[in-house]
Amino acid sequence: MRKVISCIDCEVSECMVKKFCNSEWVEKISEGKQTVFYKSGQHIVYENNPVMGLYFIQSGKAKIFSTGIYGKTQVVRLTKASDIIGHRGFGGELYPIGAVAVENSYICFVDNDFIYKAFMANPKFTFGLMMYYSKELRNSEAKIKNLAQMNVKEKVVDAILYADSVFNEDNNSKVITLNRKDLADLSGINAAQLSRILSELKSENLLRVEINEVEILNSEGMQAIVDPFYKTY
Repeated sequence: MRKVISCIDCEVSECMVKKFCNSEWVEKISEGKQTVFYKSGQHIVYENNPVMGLYFIQSGKAKIFSTGIYGKTQVVRLTKASDIIGHRGFGGELYPIGAVAVENSYICFVDNDFIYKAFMANPKFTFGLMMYYSKELRNSEAKIKNLAQMNVKEKVVDAILYADSVFNEDNNSKVITLNRKDLADLSGINAAQLSRILSELKSENLLRVEINEVEILNSEGMQAIVDPFYKTY
């Protein structure tokens, strides 16, 4: 386990604290935050718990999910270093989502009072979060629209390409490490449907498929399956 890194020494340049706060507030937040190590599979945020503040991912990855009737979960978003967790609940009483680490992660927590003061003192920080939320809202709206229109195969391909865009944005890897349940929840389908589609994509030489891992072998071929749904964006 590595030592906790301060905001000043942190190399995550896209973190909103480092990107938008002035140097005085970067130091204040660094001193006032809590940095916690979460093992893969460990809850970061529990649904319907009181909103205590915001979580900034320093390293690692997490899934954001919502639980519906009969306990069925829907993975609504994937996150990586520099992303924020808990902003949808900020200003309210309860977190409307849950979050779980999908690999060992370091998460920085800043409580409500500290965040409020940072917003008042750093207009660029406030605007940056507003733009972050706006982008996420647009993506969520597009996802809802597409899930309503896509067939099962298109849903799986779209989920895999989305996971690749989040997890492999800063490298040349095309490997996505997610267990079958998370991938099914992200696709909005059940496990049996997912297994069938993965086998089909494997037989078409579009994917390499392992137990908790898929690798995109043909990005163009995968993208062609879902392109009609994105021509208007």
